[in-house]
Amino acid sequence: MSADSRTSQRRPQRGILVPIQIPRSLATAAMVVVGIWLSDVFRWHPVTCICVSAGFAIAAARLARSEWSRVETTCLCLALTGVGASIWAVRNSSDDGRDIGILAKEGRIDSNTAVRLTGVVANIPALDSVVDSTPRSSEFPEPPRTLFLLRTKSVLQNDKAVTVRGICRVLVDGDATELLRWGDRVELTGQIDLSQPPMNPGEFDFARHLQRSGISAMMFLKHPAAIKVQQSSNWHPASWLTEFRQQTVEVLKRHLSPSNRATAEALLLGNRGHLTPDLERDFIASGTMHLLAISGLHVGILYVFLVRILNLLLVTRTRTLLLAGTVCVMYCLLTDLRPSVMRATVFIVLHIFGQIINRETQMGPLIGTTALLLVLFDPAIAFDVGAWLSFLAVGALGWVSGGTSVAGERPVPLDVVTWQDRFRDFRAAAGEWLGLSYRQMLAVTMLSAPLVATQFHLVSLTGMLINILLIPFTSLTLIVGYIFVVVGLVIPPLGFLPGFVFESALSILNSVVAFAADVRFGFLTIPDLPGWFLPVYYALLAASSLASRSIVRQGLRFVLLTLVTVLLWIVCRSPDVEELTCTVLSVGHGNAVVVETPDDRVLLFDAGAMNRGERTADLVSRFLWRKGHRMIDAIVISHPDSDHYNALASLLDRIPVGQVLLTREFAHSDAPPVQHVLDSIASLKIPAAIVMHNDEVQIGDLNLKFLQASLEQASNLSDNASSLVALLEFGNRTICLPGDLEGQGQSQLLSHLPKVDLLLSPHHGSIGSNTVELEQTVRPEHVVVSARDDRMSETLGRIFSRSKVTYTSTAGAVEFRVTPSGAATLKPFLSGTQNRK
Repeated sequence: MSADSRTSQRRPQRGILVPIQIPRSLATAAMVVVGIWLSDVFRWHPVTCICVSAGFAIAAARLARSEWSRVETTCLCLALTGVGASIWAVRNSSDDGRDIGILAKEGRIDSNTAVRLTGVVANIPALDSVVDSTPRSSEFPEPPRTLFLLRTKSVLQNDKAVTVRGICRVLVDGDATELLRWGDRVELTGQIDLSQPPMNPGEFDFARHLQRSGISAMMFLKHPAAIKVQQSSNWHPASWLTEFRQQTVEVLKRHLSPSNRATAEALLLGNRGHLTPDLERDFIASGTMHLLAISGLHVGILYVFLVRILNLLLVTRTRTLLLAGTVCVMYCLLTDLRPSVMRATVFIVLHIFGQIINRETQMGPLIGTTALLLVLFDPAIAFDVGAWLSFLAVGALGWVSGGTSVAGERPVPLDVVTWQDRFRDFRAAAGEWLGLSYRQMLAVTMLSAPLVATQFHLVSLTGMLINILLIPFTSLTLIVGYIFVVVGLVIPPLGFLPGFVFESALSILNSVVAFAADVRFGFLTIPDLPGWFLPVYYALLAASSLASRSIVRQGLRFVLLTLVTVLLWIVCRSPDVEELTCTVLSVGHGNAVVVETPDDRVLLFDAGAMNRGERTADLVSRFLWRKGHRMIDAIVISHPDSDHYNALASLLDRIPVGQVLLTREFAHSDAPPVQHVLDSIASLKIPAAIVMHNDEVQIGDLNLKFLQASLEQASNLSDNASSLVALLEFGNRTICLPGDLEGQGQSQLLSHLPKVDLLLSPHHGSIGSNTVELEQTVRPEHVVVSARDDRMSETLGRIFSRSKVTYTSTAGAVEFRVTPSGAATLKPFLSGTQNRK
């Protein structure tokens, strides 16, 4: 018998994706999740949901006595859906009126004044470094802040105590991790705030995210001194977990470099607060973001590692399983009960229970039971992308492995095995492992890629190639990290030995990820996918998996492939625009104006906001993705003030840019943040040009003219006074974007400014920039003020008495459309907003 024939006997034939049957537990969990989603969309009343669920359950029970099995199954599914809807409706009901969010919304708690809030710390406080992609001056570094959840008890305002309930998300400027423990009863002095609804098209709905997570309000504290611990929980297990986590952080800080420490905290503890935006985007672009998200991979590696170690120590099987499971549960608590970690932990606990009672546990029922338990424990998991990615990854591995047949008997070994036979066996085993790994990666990609594309607007091509290598390496890195933490805590003097190995492994991991992310054709950015895509995609995928006939399975997969190909072709096409659209985004105190031309060009004028560069980059990119754009043809920066450019470096990494237009003052500035932007432009090889006074650009029917005050005609011009003014002329209409034009620069350019239809208020509504002389010169029909509030409304109303003044702080993004014939309309994003005279 040859080695090849022996290998063929030992190696089963496997299909890439095998047909499966949906277990009842998985179907039950799916129906409950559907009910939660429906209840969240339609906001059903709890009594209605309970009555409907009970009605269908009674109907299913009566039909069980008849032969109408299909109708019985339908009623049972609807009853389970009603159960999910009831759970979600009851969870979100606040009929007692004491929820802190409701009190703040109704004005019974003043969000403009400081209040004293008492409650119990509901998780382990974590430090968030708030790293921005644009470096700040070393003289004024960005301070860290502490983030934790508070289970509220009472609020004291104007010497009046009010009993409240609900979870409050607390942000403290400064490091308060050494002061607080999970379970402490504390009194906080700060401001209560409610998250605002989206102010721009495509903006992430943070308010709804908090509501789904069960968080009623937010609170901001200016300093850790605003925290008073009323009762410490030193003898509570939660306090021990807090202490252990803080000691772990100290070990990482003592032995690792800052960049590797950030990656280590993300890998071991799930805290991504110290990651630089550039490093985080490298993991996203390379398709390896799942490595940083504490997930089933991490818990699974920890569990297998512990089992192997305990087996080497000759610990009995039952004790090994119980000890390893206990450590996994403690690790889940240590990482703040993250949904993906909870999924893996519950999965492992159920598997251990099955092993102890000697009952075979199959993948499908195990996934279904885990999902059902988690949804019942915390219904908000139904909306957690990380949890579903974790479920999809495990389901994909089970899908591929489901068709594996194990040979009943091992072949009889040869009497004499030559080195050629051993080499053939090794080559065959390696090929089998590589083939299985790529089949598993293909299955994981098929199940998770649509969700990742919808969430991150990115499809990674390099991820599928390097994950097969990085996952084993990451497993070794995690094992070394666990050993390093244990040694560093138990025997601190010896911590440097595993610390050096861990540091080296993290450096290699970061370098490989950065290299993969730099492959410009390794990933594809895509606009928003239609809302129906995910349900249709997963429905077709499930149907193809359940089909019993091969021809049906292949047909459904062909339809699925055709759907994905056609949809990508459609969404990656430039949208058809017949009008000129100028949109002033609501970014707070800053500027970001997007102009879409009829010939499918996208221009961006300024990109920044005060202390919100990363968020502004996210707002701009999400807006463009929502409108169907995949790139920016040109970015124009008016002057080197951070609230006009601090989103640029991050934006260049998110969306391809054709050209950047700058002023001489910007190019000659030696400020570190400006130099960082210039370095980003150079590293990405984006063409850059300096714009001068009276320069003109013709883009189809759009005429773009630039104006700028001259140093030769003024003794001293500030950055604001030398702002680049952009005049857009289209369809007999004129739009003026003056940056922060003021003072001598404005006086010098008044004679060059025409009458305009839309004026972006210079310097965010500043009285020094919005002068009567400016109003009399340009006589705008519409004025848009891009600022964080409308406190200057009365003064600006008197200055622009003949104009309609709109504030992005109340109206959201403001869209100004001009047709080729010259008809113009102005539309605020928030409906019902009134223009102010």
